[in-house]
Amino acid sequence: MHSQVEFAAAPPKLVNDQLYPEERNYVANAVVKRQAEFGTARLCARKALSRLGVAPCSLVPNADRSPRWPDGIRGSIAHTDDWCAVGVSNALSITAIGLDLESDATFAQELEAVICTDAERRWLRTFNRGEFGWLGPLIFSAKEAFYKCQFAVTQTQLNFTDVELAFDLQSGTFGVGFLGKRVPQQARLMQTVGKFLRAQALHLVVTTAILPQTADALT
Repeated sequence: MHSQVEFAAAPPKLVNDQLYPEERNYVANAVVKRQAEFGTARLCARKALSRLGVAPCSLVPNADRSPRWPDGIRGSIAHTDDWCAVGVSNALSITAIGLDLESDATFAQELEAVICTDAERRWLRTFNRGEFGWLGPLIFSAKEAFYKCQFAVTQTQLNFTDVELAFDLQSGTFGVGFLGKRVPQQARLMQTVGKFLRAQALHLVVTTAILPQTADALT
């Protein structure tokens, strides 16, 4: 989905025997489902990192549970019940990456009211709900990808309505149309570039958000 990002994905399964000791310790008390997601994501990450020339290494999360990457790497991890995915990059033109996976199944309109701004809900109502019910999950997934991307820069937890997104279904892209007052570094985050893909055979919506490096961020 992005030429400067390496991706890897696999169905979650228990792979504790392939983890580093500190990784096994980190997830030792988790339920089996969480252990499978955690372990598979680490193997996917090492596979993607190897394509960037990064030697295998332990990938224990930060204290806030966000992914911890080797020096010079930006990345993101996503899970569903059926898939784990990782995107990583060492490109100097990229400041942060957000990746998300979601089921493309239509969700309740009550949930749309929680996730979407008024403008986003008006946009959804221009489509036939039966044919385009996956657009609600698309908005949810795109916001998750944006939140992961911005968190790497701001370390700020956001609400769903703190950001309003605009989508181009033909090009498979989205952008930030509005940010609420509580969002830090608004001018910078408005430059976030999003892409999406509906993998119908897998019943998935896949989204990425990329924050490009800017000249002012280098000073």
